[in-house]
Amino acid sequence: MAQAKKKQATRTAKKQTRGAKAQGQRQARSKQARRTQCNNQDRNHIYIVTVMGMIAALLLCANAVMMTI
Repeated sequence: MAQAKKKQATRTAKKQTRGAKAQGQRQARSKQARRTQCNNQDRNHIYIVTVMGMIAALLLCANAVMMTI
C-alpha cells in the first residue's frame, strides 16, 4: 500500500501581545526623540551663533545709518 507523504510543519509567526506592541512603539518613539534632540553643547552653539548674527545685523544697520548722515 502506498504511503502518503508527511506534511512538514511550517512555523507561523506568533502574534505580538498588546504589551510587546506598546513597548516596541515606545522604543521607536524614544529612538526618534534622541535623533532629533540636540545636546546642551549644540544648543549653546546655536544660541551663540544666533546672538552673533543679531549683533552683526545691528552693526550693519548702524553702519548704513552712519553712511547716510
